[in-house]
Amino acid sequence: GNAQFMNFWTANVSLTYGPDVMSRSATRGGPRMRIPGSRTVTLSVATDNRQLLSLRPQIELTGRGDGAGSTFGAGLDITLQPSTRLLVTLEPSFERKTDAAQYVTTSDAVSYEPTYGSRYVFADLERRDLSMVTRVNMTFTPKLSLELFAQPLVSSGDFMTYKQLAQAETFTFETFQEGTATTDGCSGGRTCVDASGRRLVDFDGDGRADHSFTDRDFNLRSLRATAVLRWEYRPGSTIFFVWQRQQADRASVGTFDFGRDVDALFAAPADNRFIVKVNWWLGL
Repeated sequence: GNAQFMNFWTANVSLTYGPDVMSRSATRGGPRMRIPGSRTVTLSVATDNRQLLSLRPQIELTGRGDGAGSTFGAGLDITLQPSTRLLVTLEPSFERKTDAAQYVTTSDAVSYEPTYGSRYVFADLERRDLSMVTRVNMTFTPKLSLELFAQPLVSSGDFMTYKQLAQAETFTFETFQEGTATTDGCSGGRTCVDASGRRLVDFDGDGRADHSFTDRDFNLRSLRATAVLRWEYRPGSTIFFVWQRQQADRASVGTFDFGRDVDALFAAPADNRFIVKVNWWLGL
């Protein structure tokens, strides 16, 4: 549904329903798995875009059946146009997502007949993403213009409860209780993290680790930026001066901390590239 008001503000609401489906990819090549249906509502309001400053806040809420997860997203589009020569847009956004069936790994260490021999390990994942797309378009003359683009991003993923698919073509799981690491396995539970940071899994409950993998918790920080200066030095012929910058950093923390992650982003190694492109119109 869409509406435009007498003051040229607009509003939008959308409702989406997705039924249960059988996924052929959720187990990454294993048996089919049922994915519960979802319901999504999106709301947005936009102010008069003819004005010097216009805003468009929006939120999105998604819920999935059988406790399969949820998503909360919020964003704000800010457009500033003080003149016909300058346009600035800022698009900050935040998303918090929980997923009760994030695929982790497959193991053949201990046979499991309900899923045709192999065991398919999943986890509850809590993810947070914060980004802000920034664009600046400046026209100095009809022949000279500057475009800037930047997208900083900080993201975290916390893998919590580990489990295995209990039966093919279902959304039921056998949960692994968290324990403490011993010399050759886990005590008090069927999964634990050893001194080296690897996660151990005891499939048959005999206290000895049957499978291990690197703990999946992550923090990603990245920055992509591009600046393009365009000059039409003669009719039909242009030259582009381009600067590109990329920064990226990864850590295995899992928790979201804005100050810490932003500091780590700007301290990350940077890759700068300068490109010159020339077009010459022959006019034959």
